[in-house]
Amino acid sequence: MDRKKLVINLAGLVFFLMVGWYGSIVYSAEPLPKGSTMAGFELKGPSSPQTKSYLGFNNEKQFTLSQVKAKVILVEFFDVY
Repeated sequence: MDRKKLVINLAGLVFFLMVGWYGSIVYSAEPLPKGSTMAGFELKGPSSPQTKSYLGFNNEKQFTLSQVKAKVILVEFFDVY
């Protein structure tokens, strides 16, 4: 194996190890304790009448999670670069 291929392979290995290490730090965060409240923020209101009815809204342009009448609310955040 020539020197250039070796350097490229080692750089790739280091890159994937760093990504894996960073991912393990990010996903090792502790979940919120049971019974705790989430920070307040507003979301854009749904546009379809069926969704508004399901969530118990009238014509709100924006809403908070505390306005949703449900026993469990699943919030999933996506971060896309």
